[in-house]
Amino acid sequence: MTPMLNIISCSRRPVLLFACALTFTAQALAQEPTAAAAVTDADNPSAPTAEVESLSVDPVEVEPVEPPLTAPSSSLSSELRSLEALDRALSSKEHQVRQVQQQLIAAEDSVTQQELTEQLRELKSELEKQRRQFEKFAVNIDLRPFIDEEAQAFNWQNELSKLLKPIIAELENATKESRAIGELRAQINEVEERKTLATEAAARLNTLLAQQPSPALRTRLQTRLDEWQRIATDTNNRYAALELQLNKRLAERESVLEETTDYAKRFVRTRGLNLVMAISAFALVFIGVRWLANAVRRFSPKATEKAFSTRLTTLLLHVFSVLGGLVAMMLVFNLAGDWFMLGIILIFLIGIGWASIHTLPSQLETVRLILNIGPVREGEHLLFNGLPYRVDSLAFTARLVNPLLDGGLQQMPVKHLVGHISRPVGAAEPWFPTQTGDWVELADGHLGRVMHQSPSRVILREPGGAEVTYLTDRFVALNPRKLSDGFRISTRFGIDRQHQAIATTEVPEQMHAALEQGLAEVLEQATPQPSLQSLQVRFAQATEATLEYLIYLDLSGAAAPLVPTLHTDIQRILIDTCNAQGWHLPLNHIGVHQLSN
Repeated sequence: MTPMLNIISCSRRPVLLFACALTFTAQALAQEPTAAAAVTDADNPSAPTAEVESLSVDPVEVEPVEPPLTAPSSSLSSELRSLEALDRALSSKEHQVRQVQQQLIAAEDSVTQQELTEQLRELKSELEKQRRQFEKFAVNIDLRPFIDEEAQAFNWQNELSKLLKPIIAELENATKESRAIGELRAQINEVEERKTLATEAAARLNTLLAQQPSPALRTRLQTRLDEWQRIATDTNNRYAALELQLNKRLAERESVLEETTDYAKRFVRTRGLNLVMAISAFALVFIGVRWLANAVRRFSPKATEKAFSTRLTTLLLHVFSVLGGLVAMMLVFNLAGDWFMLGIILIFLIGIGWASIHTLPSQLETVRLILNIGPVREGEHLLFNGLPYRVDSLAFTARLVNPLLDGGLQQMPVKHLVGHISRPVGAAEPWFPTQTGDWVELADGHLGRVMHQSPSRVILREPGGAEVTYLTDRFVALNPRKLSDGFRISTRFGIDRQHQAIATTEVPEQMHAALEQGLAEVLEQATPQPSLQSLQVRFAQATEATLEYLIYLDLSGAAAPLVPTLHTDIQRILIDTCNAQGWHLPLNHIGVHQLSN
């Protein structure tokens, strides 16, 4: 009797109508979709017909069940109804397997036997999946530990997958509820599509039967209609069972925050102690070995403090402090049987090892620097970022010093010195062109006093109080001319060719005397100490209209602020001297300019 007949028979007793409806639902859930192998291509109408014909399975009739007087409402009764539906679908699939087995025994030609064998293999595979689904829903536990896996030949990829298996299992466990709901929804969509197609196929066959075909065709069409109606019934049962499971899971599902909180609590409860013990083991080994390394360095004689053996021992102890700590962590996880955390540590180490392959040359160079056998050595001169430094010490950190710079001490990881080269320090080699307080003249024409110099910038204060800031490497590139320790000013001056008779005797003497007296007055106003150290007036050359002279002034550093005005004072004094002596200037008077030393 079909489910529809059950409803009709129940409708004769109104008192039990509601119970009959529940019975119909249970019977509708009893059929598992058996057309999974038959309906494989919705776009090829002939495919399902041929495969279903090869099965030649009669629809399984479900015996009517006496409806209960009351409708169950608890969650347990809902689970039982789902199990009953799955059980009936499972029975239907087992019946199909037995039928195909009987057909395979009765088959005579090899082609039919091969087709039935393949069909039987697929049905058994589907039957096994349905059995696992029934078992999983019945016992509500993870069945993977009870599934035996076939032995396979050794494969490093498989071994790596075994290493990753605990991690993936943990991730799956954290998201199992969401994935289960997603899988149920995907199965519902798939089964719904099959149900729709099977219903359309049955409706099409009913339409053809209504057109009064021939008796032979009617018989074949009726056979196909019965088969497609069975497929539709099985699919509808599967759909109802999946929908019940989905609704149950959605009703029992916790919020995202609750799921995350519960997972965090489970993680702390199950692996928190292991993690604390592993971290403690790492810290104990790390701190203990580092303390031993410091003790070795502290109690080593000063003479051997920087010896190669001491450096090598310290390096090995530092490396072992990290590796030993990681080994201690893995031992803790191994003893605790926590393969998830052990896999995390191993993957971390594999990642570090893989990344180290590309940086191996740089790491070897760093080790050479730590051992003081590389291209940079302690106590030598090093040009770093365009500035000179003395390498005070080399270990895991490098100490660079420039005594003439404010903040000239730099400490950095020794790896930053990879690619640099040092050299021995010269006997009287300066560490910077200037010192704070020096007067300097730069190649760009600026003149001023150094107020501050550091590895980053140099500040000059010009006469008048204006300050100019230079980046330190830019300042050095401008070739600062230091004036504080003394400097020379050189100028040219010319008179007319008509004074040729006294050009080498009287004219230089008069110019020298006038400049000595005039510059003394100018310099006394700027500084109380004598600044003019030397004065020379020399005949330079004679041209067609001019007699040229060179004037050299050697001044002390105290006169450095007067450099811009000294040129104009020399011009003024020499012109006054020409006026007093009656010397004529050439028509094409040559201007005075400063000469480089």
